[in-house]
Amino acid sequence: MCMIEELGYSEENKKIYCTSCIIFQKTGKCEFLNYLESKITADINKEYFQEILIDDCGF
Repeated sequence: MCMIEELGYSEENKKIYCTSCIIFQKTGKCEFLNYLESKITADINKEYFQEILIDDCGF
């Protein structure tokens, strides 16, 4: 099991655990990490657009 999956995603955990991950060292890629980072980016964008819509409505 990936340590980030167990401990939770953060930039600090990425630096600590991805550098010691055999798959990440050999391929430079991690599908689970890509999934987590895209999910976080999508969540940030979603909140941003919700704020714009709320501001546009005058609330």
